[in-house]
Amino acid sequence: MDITALHKLSYGLYVLGVKNIDGCKYGGCIVDAVAQVSSEPNPLLVVACMKNNRTQENIKSFSTFTLSVLPTTVNPFLIANFGFQSSKTVDKWVYIPHRINDDLPIIADAIAYLRCDVLEYKTSDTHVVFTCKTVDAYNGSISSQPLIYADYLQKIRPLSALAFKAFKETGKSPML
Repeated sequence: MDITALHKLSYGLYVLGVKNIDGCKYGGCIVDAVAQVSSEPNPLLVVACMKNNRTQENIKSFSTFTLSVLPTTVNPFLIANFGFQSSKTVDKWVYIPHRINDDLPIIADAIAYLRCDVLEYKTSDTHVVFTCKTVDAYNGSISSQPLIYADYLQKIRPLSALAFKAFKETGKSPML
């Protein structure tokens, strides 16, 4: 089976923001497995997080989270920051411009965001899949298109690794 065929599916890249069960006040991670499955009365989404990820533990504890929709113009460091380190040991939000809405973090440069409440979840071998209702949504003022996974793989992924390496060497966020 050629697993790269799945890269042809159209889906985006998002920062999932949560309250943290310990340590830092907020946590979060990069997710790409998000799908809207209904629209009324409150849109339902399914969102998958890696099973060994601290973020899924936080979602289970608080049953609510935000999804920040990333633009095509996203700084590669943002993806590295939320994808290459753990909220178990690092306050990821200290390095990224953000705001707090309903006690949950949102990326400042997101082109849209959603706040979701968990209805149920199921655990697979590698992921936890959450079924959620959308309880708030905001369409941002940034006139960029949403970043899709295929563009991330082709254009931003290599730059994310370089940005994270530079951050580790200097200790300075390129976004602040």
